[in-house]
Amino acid sequence: MSGADSGAVGGGPARLVKRRRLLRALRRGDERARWKAAKELSSFDDEITRKKLERLLASRRDDTARAAAAYVLGFLCDPEAADVLAARLADTGESTEVRAYAAEALGHLLQGAPVLAGVRTVITAGLRDPAPAVRFWCAFAAGVLGLLEARPQLTRLAGADDAAVEGWWSVGEEAQWALRVLAGEDPPLPSDRHNETTVP
Repeated sequence: MSGADSGAVGGGPARLVKRRRLLRALRRGDERARWKAAKELSSFDDEITRKKLERLLASRRDDTARAAAAYVLGFLCDPEAADVLAARLADTGESTEVRAYAAEALGHLLQGAPVLAGVRTVITAGLRDPAPAVRFWCAFAAGVLGLLEARPQLTRLAGADDAAVEGWWSVGEEAQWALRVLAGEDPPLPSDRHNETTVP
């Protein structure tokens, strides 16, 4: 059985045990253990892992566990996860943390893949969200996924939204970056702009 085939059914016994341990850490671990598990789970590319993460994301467990599940889904290279992520992003009753991670995950997950109308609509709508973190990550997703219909909203944010996102930069700066990506550029991230003049 090839590596791809074994991945499709969830892998051998050692892999199953490891996945169970990592999922437990994702659900119940402290902050450090949880994110370490999330990074390790990102290398699991099988349907069973995706479905377990989707169930965790759709559950009512603690927000950080579900945000971590969204993060992992963004790196599994399985576009089947897009609908679950979009549903979390679209749910205005959902926590900001989960919605922001869902938006980021869609941006990673669907690069190079078709972005269906429902997902496009949810990401574009998120550019008007009251929460800066949701607007920020929807700007990222709109840029990297080539959502040209988001240009008017991104232009509005680029000129007026100075809300900062912890650990990153302002929503307006992210929108400016996304607009440059949509224009076909390969701009540095806003935090790297001080190096821009030194790049050949």
